[in-house]
Amino acid sequence: MKIRFFLLGTQEHSSAKRLESDLKYVFSDYLTDNGDIQTFDDIKKATNSIAKAISDTHAVVFIAEHSKFAATKLMLSKAFGFELNCDVSLLQKACESFGKDPEEEDYEFSVTHAFVPVQSRLFVLEDGKYAGFSVANGNQTIILLPFEKDRTSFLMSSQVIPYLNATYHISIDITGLKKYNAEKLADILEERDIRIAVAGTNTASFFKEYVSVNEKLTDRTEISPITEKRGNMQPIDYVVNLSVAASELLSCRYGVAMSNAFYTGDSPDSEKIVYLAVTNERETAVRELHSYEGEDIPAFLARCSGDLCVFITDIIENDDDYAEDRSLREKAALKRYKTAIIAVAALILAAIVFCVSYFAVHDYSISQWGNSVIEYIFPGGNPFEGLFGKDDATQPEATTEWQPITDVTGNNDL
Repeated sequence: MKIRFFLLGTQEHSSAKRLESDLKYVFSDYLTDNGDIQTFDDIKKATNSIAKAISDTHAVVFIAEHSKFAATKLMLSKAFGFELNCDVSLLQKACESFGKDPEEEDYEFSVTHAFVPVQSRLFVLEDGKYAGFSVANGNQTIILLPFEKDRTSFLMSSQVIPYLNATYHISIDITGLKKYNAEKLADILEERDIRIAVAGTNTASFFKEYVSVNEKLTDRTEISPITEKRGNMQPIDYVVNLSVAASELLSCRYGVAMSNAFYTGDSPDSEKIVYLAVTNERETAVRELHSYEGEDIPAFLARCSGDLCVFITDIIENDDDYAEDRSLREKAALKRYKTAIIAVAALILAAIVFCVSYFAVHDYSISQWGNSVIEYIFPGGNPFEGLFGKDDATQPEATTEWQPITDVTGNNDL
């Protein structure tokens, strides 16, 4: 079994590198070389590589950025000879999700979200956005997915991997991404000998369970008691306070907090929001995660826990970069100061050498130069002359006469 991935139009997204790393880890048993995950601007520029992939690959997976999604669908239908039809129910859901009038004609919008092959397996969430699919041709499968950081990973783990396992009778580990995220966090904590303090919210147990797949994290993760109630505080401010308090209570360099899931509507089926916070020695960074339509709370919190692992790892790596950059800037500043001091000293030395040479050549003294300057500034005479008196050698000799001191009693013995 061999799988190849083509990432289309993803270069400008920082999350593309993370996705590529995730794919390499999860599908490592089914990737044979570094060329099995390739990135191109669009599908046209990938033509030669696609032709090679078709000849020796069981599953060819295309992951296209939103702006390339419609064009990629149309090109794939032409290249592999399958017909695209508009799924009315998908179009209706997509219009509702985007607040768009379903009666308004918009061909590209329809292709992007609702055009799918007949009798294909759909990969789409309940919001109807960016419907992907798989098309089987004998023992070969063509798969198309949208590129979106969380949506792609969620579709991959919840729909694509189970489909590939069932189709090819293989056993790609659905928990592979969980193990990968936990492993990256464990490695960086162990390498830098760091412990993290996690605020003991209701969701902390989900995070603790998530990272339990890696035994190294057991001793590196501590749960901190909550000492402050939220009250009327905004969730984002509260989660910041929790992460700061956790860091201080357990004397850890990094404090972490994951808020409870907040409903944005009146129904349990409405969108949910979770806030993540990571505090280091300088600041607190916050991320806001939204659930997908139809995503239940355990699945959502598991995804949030994975994002928190990545979030903590990013913060620690950025701290290393910050420390290195600060050291470089301090060294550069010190070098500039030394250069400036040397330059000023050289100018002063040059001025002294010039003055000494000039005076020597012209038989000129400092005293004469000083008098010339004073005459130039005060042409009417030096107003300070005599202010401090003359030298002791020219002063008349002082004479002192001792007089007896007469006491009030008339006694002159003093």
